[in-house]
Amino acid sequence: MVVLLATIGMAALVSIDVGHVFYRQRQLQSVADMAALAAAQQLRRADSNAAMTGRALAAAQASAGQNGFTGTAREDCSASPGGEDGMAVCAGVWNPNDAAAPADGRHFRGSFDPARLSPNAVRVVVSQTVPILFGLPGGDARRLRAEAIGNASPPVAAFSVGSGLLNFESSRSALALLLGNAISLSAADWQGLVDTRVTLDQLRLEAGVGTVDELLNADLSLTRFYELVLRAAGKESLLNAMLGGMPANLDARALAAGLTVGKVVDLGVLAPAMSSAADVGLNVAEMLMLAAQVANKGAAVDLAGAVPLLPGTQLALSIVEPPQMAVGPVQRSSTDPMGWKTTARTSQVDLGIQLSLGASVPGYTLSKPASLKLPLRVEVGSAQSALTGLRCAAARSDRRATLQTVTTTATVCLARDGDLSQCADTDVELAYVPLVIAVTASPRKQTATVGSTTSTLAPGDQTAVASQGQLAALVESLARNLDLKVTIAPNLIPITLDLKLGAVASALGSVLFSVLGPALDGVLAALGIQLSNADLWVHDVDCDNTRLVY
Repeated sequence: MVVLLATIGMAALVSIDVGHVFYRQRQLQSVADMAALAAAQQLRRADSNAAMTGRALAAAQASAGQNGFTGTAREDCSASPGGEDGMAVCAGVWNPNDAAAPADGRHFRGSFDPARLSPNAVRVVVSQTVPILFGLPGGDARRLRAEAIGNASPPVAAFSVGSGLLNFESSRSALALLLGNAISLSAADWQGLVDTRVTLDQLRLEAGVGTVDELLNADLSLTRFYELVLRAAGKESLLNAMLGGMPANLDARALAAGLTVGKVVDLGVLAPAMSSAADVGLNVAEMLMLAAQVANKGAAVDLAGAVPLLPGTQLALSIVEPPQMAVGPVQRSSTDPMGWKTTARTSQVDLGIQLSLGASVPGYTLSKPASLKLPLRVEVGSAQSALTGLRCAAARSDRRATLQTVTTTATVCLARDGDLSQCADTDVELAYVPLVIAVTASPRKQTATVGSTTSTLAPGDQTAVASQGQLAALVESLARNLDLKVTIAPNLIPITLDLKLGAVASALGSVLFSVLGPALDGVLAALGIQLSNADLWVHDVDCDNTRLVY
């Protein structure tokens, strides 16, 4: 009986010790979980990697103290931290599709390229030696260890600037022009695309690739890009209307231009692993428009038949640099001219216009007919918009993005005779009547600029930072500074006069563009061509929640 009672007593004491250890392990795991969540929340405030790591360390230490843990937090990104009492905190990258992450179920690595990636998770390892109440003291078995990984990304916004007004009727026509008048979308179909959003993760699944990074860098033909976007958005019924008559040369042109999802959507400072980059909504109609502009980079689009101009008038557009949609957080930059890292830009285009008023004068049958023309080349600068503020809320409609927009210079010059793609470097003939008069002008460039402005928009909202008639203003400015040479031939003896007829030329330009200006402004706006102005559109604001992933 004595032996039995002693055995029962010893078992009771050991069970108390075991229960105590399990209780302290559970308590320690709670400390690690709460510290990992608190530390990960600090990553939502986009900043330099060093600043985010420092805040994460302080938040983990504060959370542990509030939950009864008195050990000291330290930064430790070694493979198996926790060999001593205390807390090891590591800000790193969590990505289930990352081949470089250890294959241990954690999908976390503390080493990464800070120039390409930003930390999106924090690993916390807590170690503590607990007292054994009745057992033998000493030994490493008394040291408990708990680990947790919290994942968070900063709030992000998806927005574009100046890449199309998306008044659905005019933009549908503009897209048809960029695609060689191949599409046959109804107004209702186009409005459906304007109202639809698709995420990078949906595109990734449709493309059958493992990571968002692979999706961004995959070379695509224009047909494949459109198939990818429309299928991911659940708009397969529009494939025939969009792709049925698309010229084959557009696919070849898109491949030559290096069309990728990454050229349409710029993630800026966001790492491809960040969940908010994959989950933010991107407007489908905007993506189709941007891809068409990328595919037409460097190629002239003939607009003469699309604009009601006078007979003999030419209008040609060449896209020098396509626009880009931006997705990213609010983050300062010491290298970007605007001082912010998440920026989007308008397209940079060259526009050639030759306005002709009659190719001949009745009664003259000479080899060179009478003419009155104004050949212009407009080199359109870009507008750049930076994300400078975000306001998160539970309801999507209550979220806001603040954008600062700066427009750069647009220039206009007289174009070479017969070549609208080059500025003239010699005198240009503006008017000619055989045996009567000839008017030539010396080439000169003029510029127009608009300052910066700040706009705050809700998801789906759009605003115009623009002024109409910029093209007419540029032409009038050019005309005021023209040096005109007028050659008259009374009695067949030519007399040349060098005249400063800026006021007369300006008045003539004003008359021409009072008629043609509204039509040109409308076409240019539909194509996303901005003359020292910009159109802003916030597609989505994503405020992802912090969560435990291990």
